[in-house]
Amino acid sequence: MINVKEQLCVNCFPLKCLHVTVERESGVVCRVKYCNSLPDIPFDPKFITYPFDQHRFVQYKATSLEKQHKHELLTEPDLGVTIDLINPDTYRIDPSILLDPADEKLLEEDIQAPSSSKRSQQHAKVVPWMRKTEYISTEFNRYGVSNEKVEVKIGVSVKQQFTEEEIYKDRDSQISAIEKTFEDAQKSIAQHYSKPRVTPVEILPVFPDFKMWINPCAQVIFDSDPAPKDISGPAGVEMMSQAMIRGMMDEEGNQFVAYFLPNEDTLRKRKRDFEEGMDYMPEDLYDYKIAREYNWNVKNKASKGYEENYFFIFRDGDGVYYNELETRVRLSKRRAKAGTQSTTNAVLVCKHRDMNEKELEAQVSLILFEAVNPHSSRTEILIRHMISKWSYKIPHIH
Repeated sequence: MINVKEQLCVNCFPLKCLHVTVERESGVVCRVKYCNSLPDIPFDPKFITYPFDQHRFVQYKATSLEKQHKHELLTEPDLGVTIDLINPDTYRIDPSILLDPADEKLLEEDIQAPSSSKRSQQHAKVVPWMRKTEYISTEFNRYGVSNEKVEVKIGVSVKQQFTEEEIYKDRDSQISAIEKTFEDAQKSIAQHYSKPRVTPVEILPVFPDFKMWINPCAQVIFDSDPAPKDISGPAGVEMMSQAMIRGMMDEEGNQFVAYFLPNEDTLRKRKRDFEEGMDYMPEDLYDYKIAREYNWNVKNKASKGYEENYFFIFRDGDGVYYNELETRVRLSKRRAKAGTQSTTNAVLVCKHRDMNEKELEAQVSLILFEAVNPHSSRTEILIRHMISKWSYKIPHIH
């Protein structure tokens, strides 16, 4: 008789004999005596700034042959997509072609004749002592006469949109609409258009700004408050109202926008000019010190997704005047690059003067060019010229 413990040992013995150790193959021919493997990286990988120009060896330029080539639009034929966006004559309808009789029947309006059966006559009968029930089925549509047609219901939303919006198709309707605006302007304003309890305190006429319309205005949007951290309150507002921006270029040829703030001497001079009622002193120099550097993004009327924007000027005893902001400039903080020279000590010195004859002629020619080409992108040209050569004052809007 064999003990259970001995039986387990007997059963395990053959398994131990079959145990084979497999060694990993080494890529080294000789035996490695000392192993010195690299340790793990103690920190995350970082991006290193590439100091050289990416196009210093070769710069690709497309030829006129490549620009004029029209690429074929490949569609999926197995899905039934047969759209041709290259040739516009593909989907042009010939009015002289007659429709197939089967297609003409589909375009005919459905004329439902009222049924003369007794059940249909009793269907729509109103009984005062019985509540009218609603059935979610086609039983009501079987005998009920409906005046709505399928073809009519398709264009209901489009028709409602046309009735809400005034469409001036001809010259007479445009003239009548313009004359109506003058008539509406003569009506007195008694209350708010949507809040009956709100009444006007003061009514001011609104006119186009004929004095300042000749000057292109731009809306400058900062990603954060450009005021200095150590100055706040009315002093910071006064300093920002006299701020100036100017286009600059670094050693690598990259353009950026510099934000200049006046120093204490310039603030005293500007306060003196305001108290004396003059724009500037002809012989004085106004010093501005650079405060921040920004990257700029410009949007104008020629840009996609541009929205019209206007600003209003309140003049005492004269009314309210509005002008258009033709350009929107977004400024984002510029990151300092390693190895570039800092421009924190840059100083802008301004001296005011009247425009000479050449500048006046250039301004008049620009106005004439805008009158001949109203849809030209002159605003983009002016803002780029502003960034490259001129400096514009930023008005502070309360």
